[in-house]
Amino acid sequence: MRLDFNVLWVDDQPERVAAQITSIKLRMFAEGFEFKPTQCTTIAQVESVIDKDVFTDEVDLILVDWDLGNDMHGEDAIERIRQIVQYKDVVFYSGQASVVELRKKAYERQLEGVYCASRADLVEEVVGVFDSLIKKVLDLDHTRGIVMGATSDIDHMVNRCLTLAHGKLDEVGKSKFIEEALSRVDDKVSNIARQGEKLHAAPSVDALFKAHMLFTSDDRLRMLAAILQMKELADYSYGISSVRSYRENVVSNRNTLGHAVLVPNGKPSSVVDDADNIVDMAQMRQLRKQILDLRADFRTLLDSMQS
Repeated sequence: MRLDFNVLWVDDQPERVAAQITSIKLRMFAEGFEFKPTQCTTIAQVESVIDKDVFTDEVDLILVDWDLGNDMHGEDAIERIRQIVQYKDVVFYSGQASVVELRKKAYERQLEGVYCASRADLVEEVVGVFDSLIKKVLDLDHTRGIVMGATSDIDHMVNRCLTLAHGKLDEVGKSKFIEEALSRVDDKVSNIARQGEKLHAAPSVDALFKAHMLFTSDDRLRMLAAILQMKELADYSYGISSVRSYRENVVSNRNTLGHAVLVPNGKPSSVVDDADNIVDMAQMRQLRKQILDLRADFRTLLDSMQS
């Protein structure tokens, strides 16, 4: 499970489902996930999309309209999809055929794993399937993995932004950039040397755990915020607030999750860090929503710097 909930949506008139897409996006965002539909209007388009191995691996749900025009019907599309994507849930819907009729069509083709719904009930059906899927995996242990994966993506975007920012500077600016980075590394080296001396003087397991790596993600975030304040990068200064928000509101919580332990009371519903602070599911939902917003900000910044 990822923060992105990827859906293959087959409907020959995609404009008819625009309102449903908006409603589903809002409902899923409230749970801290991004609804990402890939829309196809023909079976040929479906075949093109599902032949891509990456998409096939990452698709979470498939939605198929019954009437696809030109005498093509949803059961034909589902049958083709099932030849390649065997185990993904499908929502088969229609504004014309009844749910009973849709179930009969699926049964006659021996199509398994198919939910049937009217077009009017489509949003509730999709959200219901989504809830069922995430409840199977959304304990704190899996949430920790989701957060770590999403923030790793942002860390990569930060690295790319720093590389692009460096390339936009003149030679003097580039030299200052490297000097600042090396200064931070030198500070860490000195700090590690001092920590080493203290460890030798008063060795303990706790002290060992508090040793830090060189040029951490926090260093990179601090540098990115600083470099975006330079006049040469004034066009990208809007990204400073997002960088700071990510550093202040997400990174510390990510680190807490990375070093926390599960509370062993049945299915985990909270974690406890080494300072005995409890992090529960509601806090994780809010953290996912923050990450979604900030991830979009970082993508906008990176796209802008690459253009």
